[in-house]
Amino acid sequence: MSESRGLDSGQSDKEREKGKDAQGEEKGKEEGKSEENVSEEAFVADTEVAEKKNVGTSGEENIDSDSPSKKKLKQSNVPQAKSGDQSKRPYEYVQPYSDPNEPGSDSDTDSVEMDYCPDEVFLFEMEVPSTNRLIIPFELASTHFLLLDTRKSNEKHVETLEFTDSLNREWYMPIQYYRDEHGFMILSGWQKFSTQYNLQPLDLIRILKPVPRLHTHHFLIEVEKKQGTVEIPEFREENFLFQIELDQSDIEFRRVFLARDDVRNFPGVKMQRNSGEKKIMRFTDAQCKHWYMNIIRYSEEKYMVIDGWDEFVKERGLEAGDLVGFYRHEHPCHRKHYLIGIVKKEGRRSPGQPSGGSGAGRGAGSSSGSHKGKEIAGGERKRKDCFSISCVQSFAHIL
Repeated sequence: MSESRGLDSGQSDKEREKGKDAQGEEKGKEEGKSEENVSEEAFVADTEVAEKKNVGTSGEENIDSDSPSKKKLKQSNVPQAKSGDQSKRPYEYVQPYSDPNEPGSDSDTDSVEMDYCPDEVFLFEMEVPSTNRLIIPFELASTHFLLLDTRKSNEKHVETLEFTDSLNREWYMPIQYYRDEHGFMILSGWQKFSTQYNLQPLDLIRILKPVPRLHTHHFLIEVEKKQGTVEIPEFREENFLFQIELDQSDIEFRRVFLARDDVRNFPGVKMQRNSGEKKIMRFTDAQCKHWYMNIIRYSEEKYMVIDGWDEFVKERGLEAGDLVGFYRHEHPCHRKHYLIGIVKKEGRRSPGQPSGGSGAGRGAGSSSGSHKGKEIAGGERKRKDCFSISCVQSFAHIL
């Protein structure tokens, strides 16, 4: 019995020791958990304080996505942005989108004037001389008409420009480099445009680029009327060269023939027969309008003035029997620049141009035809004087 009690007591002692060890482990676990909770709470508190300081100074959170603080804050009340989510964090300022081209938008364009039109871009403006062909200076054309090949400046290369005026009418004008005046010449269409707008010397034209535009050859054109005086060329008697009397064919067939001997007075115009060459001459009349006309070698004895002549005839109201005289210019632009004068035949009057060619029309022994200045032996100087005086008197009356 005593042995059994000893055994029972021994077993109980062991059990007591095991129980004590189990209780110690449980206490240790509880203490470890409490320490972990305390450290976690302290860490979270420190993190929140630090983040609040960052928010107070910068106005937005600065939390690294991989930092442990972000993992701890998943259970907090602060919303977090998810991957691919377009929502923003608290305190993050979002700049509202505003189209700068939209009227009334708050942008840097507030300083732009209210009358600015974004549908066109100003290129250049220039004074318009009274002329049947406009010459655009090389500097302006090469800067704003990028389609022109200004590097080669080939006088045979032609481009066509399209202009839209203020009435939405389209004007197609071919343009070509003109070496004599170092610019680009509008070959046709300008005379009609000038007549349509009644362009006078010192008037302004403005060239603009529409946005968007139809193509690279498309431009806008505007006209501004000006008033002023221009210098009228002097038709001096000593500068008189020769004259021609017009017949009906010169009026109807849109060309006029000049004798080879007469053309010798134009030293800048000399062409070989059958060369196919064409040169441009510039004539300034008594109203200070510049007329550009093409001249070619027609035969061994004749030259022929073609393009530009018909415009001159129509605007000045020329008829068969009228006289046209040619003079040297006191201040020519180049070797092919001369003056051209008109004397209406006797008995015919046009507005602003009284008759004054009766004396010239009765040159001694002159025969019919387009060029008679050199046909009268011994009477050439008399014809020159008579035409010159009549021409100057007529021009003085006009002015």
